[in-house]
Amino acid sequence: MNRLALSSLLVTVAVTAAGTAKGAPDVRSVDAVLRDAPTLHRAVVVEWNPLALIAIGKLSLDVIITPADHHGLVLSPFYAWATTRPITVFDDAGTPTQLPEQSFTGFGGELGYRYYVDKGGPRGFFLGPSLLLGAFTATAHDGTKTSYLEYGLAADAGYQMLIADRASLSLGGGIQLVTPTKAIPDQQFPAWIYANGRLSPRVLLSFGWAF
Repeated sequence: MNRLALSSLLVTVAVTAAGTAKGAPDVRSVDAVLRDAPTLHRAVVVEWNPLALIAIGKLSLDVIITPADHHGLVLSPFYAWATTRPITVFDDAGTPTQLPEQSFTGFGGELGYRYYVDKGGPRGFFLGPSLLLGAFTATAHDGTKTSYLEYGLAADAGYQMLIADRASLSLGGGIQLVTPTKAIPDQQFPAWIYANGRLSPRVLLSFGWAF
């Protein structure tokens, strides 16, 4: 390297060092981070469970209110009806008894709580208990009517998603235990759900809209 080139190199190093010492901007590579938009909080969802209507004659709506992340309050008014067919049953001694056709109608509701794993309203896996209360009327074949109440407890677990942040789909299941306030003879399915106290499964398949 000749003396001229060496002098130029020393001058360049000196200028660069001086600029850095005086607080010249230090240009460094910066990684750009793209963050997802925050999830919108949906405070109210209204759902309908068509499976309950088809399987057990229960018309109901679920109104799910989520005032804060992870916590939901579920209000479920319903109207239910079922009819049994005439059948013959036998007691322990083999004595036959003819059970005539009967119908059961009633209305009531559920008050439940759900804990959601995800944020932004009713999203993700959930679980929670419910209180059940209904008022029913059993009508015998001869027109005799018997009115009674039915109350109980339930527990559910499942998964809820908001498609396009609006359309709600819920899948799940659970168990419930109900007790009528009057003794009703054992009935056929699905009438025993509304007439006889016993432990029974629950299935949830509902569709709705978030607000």
